[in-house]
Amino acid sequence: MLSRFRNHKSKSKEEGFFLKNGATMLEQLIHDFNGSCNPIRTYSVEELKKATDDYNCNRIIYKGWNYQFFRAIHEDRQILVKTTRRRSDRVIGDPVELITNEVAIASNMSNHKNVLKLLGCCLETELPTLVFEFPAKGNLTLHIYRDSDHLLPWQIKLKIAIEVADAVAYLHQGMSKVIIHRDIHVRCIFLDQDYAAKLSDFQVSLPIPSGETHVDLDDLGIVGYAPPEVVRQGRYTEKSDVYNLGMVLCEILTGKSIDVQVVPPRLLEDNILEERNMRQVIECSKLALRCIESDPNERPTMQEVSQALRLIKTFQQ
Repeated sequence: MLSRFRNHKSKSKEEGFFLKNGATMLEQLIHDFNGSCNPIRTYSVEELKKATDDYNCNRIIYKGWNYQFFRAIHEDRQILVKTTRRRSDRVIGDPVELITNEVAIASNMSNHKNVLKLLGCCLETELPTLVFEFPAKGNLTLHIYRDSDHLLPWQIKLKIAIEVADAVAYLHQGMSKVIIHRDIHVRCIFLDQDYAAKLSDFQVSLPIPSGETHVDLDDLGIVGYAPPEVVRQGRYTEKSDVYNLGMVLCEILTGKSIDVQVVPPRLLEDNILEERNMRQVIECSKLALRCIESDPNERPTMQEVSQALRLIKTFQQ
């Protein structure tokens, strides 16, 4: 991918964006992964305009806090095009740095079957545009809430929980550095044609420095999902991701959006959806509550969460 930075020719304005964005991306890759990444292709401005019907608003399938996804068609294949917009508050960081950070991490995670695969990017725009595989079944939010017309059966929801835990566990322990996601929630989980989970959105993910156990940063301000230690100290560890996954489990179990800071056991128990295999559901609820313990030392590791979910899957009614 990096060789394309040197050989690309374009109009002067687009070339300026290309060089600036390419330099930032290369710097990020060197910082996070010593310059290595899985190959991705580069797209031109014209290719993505055509693929999105000039970014027609009717093609928007999902909006995030600073980005939107367009359903697009390129070379007879459906793709997902992600554009980023500048926010006036600039609380979380420079948007180019956020995007290049996502490219650095997503490209190195793209071989994992439960990560939304990054296909490539366009560096000719002021803010780089990213291209991902197309998740045929959309966002997880479409399939877990009680009022959904496409509510999934319990066994598929349990499979999705296992797959997300696997992806995050790989982020923590399968990379050259320990990476924490920092922003795991149901809206950053997509589903492919076979309802396989696809974790996405690595904008604010970051490595824990060698020899350290945590990173202190400002709270991202996501209502209901931030662990107590993040709210109090801005302290992020692998266990803050575990807390976030616990909140995802709570939403899967209850079929409700969690918008409170702490989920009391009674609240979770009283709102669990009735399923055929209630033993699995009850054990999952116990695991979810362990994940959202206020003391991070009391939470399991993500590897332990993954193993526990696999064990629960073997339980019979």
